[in-house]
Amino acid sequence: MYLKTIVAEILKKNNRSLSWLSVEMNKTFDGLKLSLLKGSMKYNDLLLMAKILDIPPTIFFEETNPSHVTEKEALKMADSNHLSAHTELELKSYKEMISTLKEQLKDKDKIIFLLSK
Repeated sequence: MYLKTIVAEILKKNNRSLSWLSVEMNKTFDGLKLSLLKGSMKYNDLLLMAKILDIPPTIFFEETNPSHVTEKEALKMADSNHLSAHTELELKSYKEMISTLKEQLKDKDKIIFLLSK
Protein backbone atom coordinates (compact mmCIF):
# COMPACT_ATOMS: atom_id res chain seq x y z
CA MET A 1 0.00 0.00 0.00
CA TYR A 2 1.14 3.51 -0.70
CA LEU A 3 0.34 5.65 2.33
CA LYS A 4 1.10 8.93 0.59
CA THR A 5 -1.47 8.19 -2.11
CA ILE A 6 -4.17 7.44 0.44
CA VAL A 7 -3.45 10.62 2.40
CA ALA A 8 -3.27 12.69 -0.80
CA GLU A 9 -6.69 11.45 -1.90
CA ILE A 10 -8.22 12.23 1.50
CA LEU A 11 -6.67 15.70 1.55
CA LYS A 12 -7.89 16.35 -1.99
CA LYS A 13 -11.44 15.36 -1.07
CA ASN A 14 -11.32 17.77 1.88
CA ASN A 15 -9.67 20.56 -0.14
CA ARG A 16 -6.68 20.58 2.19
CA SER A 17 -2.95 20.46 1.54
CA LEU A 18 -0.13 18.40 2.95
CA SER A 19 1.39 21.55 4.42
CA TRP A 20 -1.86 22.16 6.31
CA LEU A 21 -1.73 18.62 7.68
CA SER A 22 1.90 19.01 8.73
CA VAL A 23 1.03 22.15 10.72
CA GLU A 24 -1.96 20.44 12.35
CA MET A 25 0.19 17.46 13.32
CA ASN A 26 3.01 19.72 14.55
CA LYS A 27 5.43 18.10 12.07
CA THR A 28 7.71 19.61 9.47
CA PHE A 29 6.42 19.38 5.92
CA ASP A 30 9.52 17.49 4.75
CA GLY A 31 9.41 15.10 7.70
CA LEU A 32 5.75 14.27 7.15
CA LYS A 33 6.20 13.84 3.41
CA LEU A 34 9.21 11.57 3.89
CA SER A 35 7.43 9.38 6.44
CA LEU A 36 4.46 9.06 4.09
CA LEU A 37 6.70 8.17 1.14
CA LYS A 38 8.69 5.61 3.08
CA GLY A 39 5.65 4.28 4.94
CA SER A 40 7.57 4.74 8.17
CA MET A 41 4.97 6.72 10.09
CA LYS A 42 4.54 5.88 13.74
CA TYR A 43 1.33 4.35 15.00
CA ASN A 44 0.53 7.35 17.23
CA ASP A 45 1.05 9.68 14.28
CA LEU A 46 -1.37 7.61 12.19
CA LEU A 47 -3.96 7.90 14.95
CA LEU A 48 -3.40 11.64 15.21
CA MET A 49 -3.67 12.05 11.45
CA ALA A 50 -6.91 10.04 11.38
CA LYS A 51 -8.31 12.23 14.16
CA ILE A 52 -7.33 15.46 12.36
CA LEU A 53 -8.76 14.23 9.05
CA ASP A 54 -11.86 12.91 10.83
CA ILE A 55 -11.55 9.42 9.35
CA PRO A 56 -11.19 5.94 10.88
CA PRO A 57 -7.54 4.85 11.22
CA THR A 58 -8.35 1.58 9.46
CA ILE A 59 -8.49 3.44 6.14
CA PHE A 60 -4.67 3.50 6.11
CA PHE A 61 -4.43 -0.29 5.92
CA GLU A 62 -4.78 -2.24 2.69
CA GLU A 63 -6.92 -5.07 4.08
CA THR A 64 -9.70 -2.65 4.97
CA ASN A 65 -9.23 -0.31 2.04
CA PRO A 66 -8.58 -2.31 -1.15
CA SER A 67 -9.78 0.47 -3.45
CA HIS A 68 -6.51 2.37 -3.13
CA VAL A 69 -3.60 1.70 -5.43
CA THR A 70 -0.47 -0.11 -4.39
CA GLU A 71 2.93 1.54 -4.30
CA LYS A 72 3.94 -0.20 -7.53
CA GLU A 73 0.78 1.03 -9.30
CA ALA A 74 1.31 4.55 -7.94
CA LEU A 75 4.86 4.58 -9.29
CA LYS A 76 3.61 3.40 -12.69
CA MET A 77 1.03 6.20 -12.72
CA ALA A 78 3.68 8.76 -11.75
CA ASP A 79 5.95 7.49 -14.52
CA SER A 80 3.16 7.65 -17.08
CA ASN A 81 2.20 11.17 -15.90
CA HIS A 82 5.83 12.23 -16.25
CA LEU A 83 6.02 10.63 -19.67
CA SER A 84 2.79 12.33 -20.69
CA ALA A 85 4.05 15.75 -19.55
CA HIS A 86 7.33 15.16 -21.36
CA THR A 87 5.48 14.14 -24.52
CA GLU A 88 3.31 17.27 -24.34
CA LEU A 89 6.41 19.45 -24.07
CA GLU A 90 7.98 17.71 -27.06
CA LEU A 91 4.78 18.13 -29.07
CA LYS A 92 4.69 21.85 -28.28
CA SER A 93 8.35 22.17 -29.25
CA TYR A 94 7.74 20.36 -32.55
CA LYS A 95 4.75 22.57 -33.34
CA GLU A 96 6.86 25.67 -32.76
CA MET A 97 9.59 24.23 -34.98
CA ILE A 98 7.06 23.52 -37.74
CA SER A 99 5.74 27.08 -37.65
CA THR A 100 9.31 28.44 -37.74
CA LEU A 101 10.18 26.25 -40.73
CA LYS A 102 7.02 27.34 -42.54
CA GLU A 103 7.98 30.99 -42.00
CA GLN A 104 11.47 30.26 -43.34
CA LEU A 105 9.95 28.65 -46.45
CA LYS A 106 7.78 31.71 -47.02
CA ASP A 107 10.81 33.97 -46.64
CA LYS A 108 12.84 31.86 -49.08
CA ASP A 109 9.98 31.89 -51.59
CA LYS A 110 9.88 35.70 -51.34
CA ILE A 111 13.64 35.89 -51.85
CA ILE A 112 13.43 33.60 -54.91
CA PHE A 113 10.58 35.65 -56.31
CA LEU A 114 12.49 38.92 -55.79
CA LEU A 115 15.68 37.52 -57.31
CA SER A 116 13.85 36.21 -60.35
CA LYS A 117 12.62 39.72 -61.32
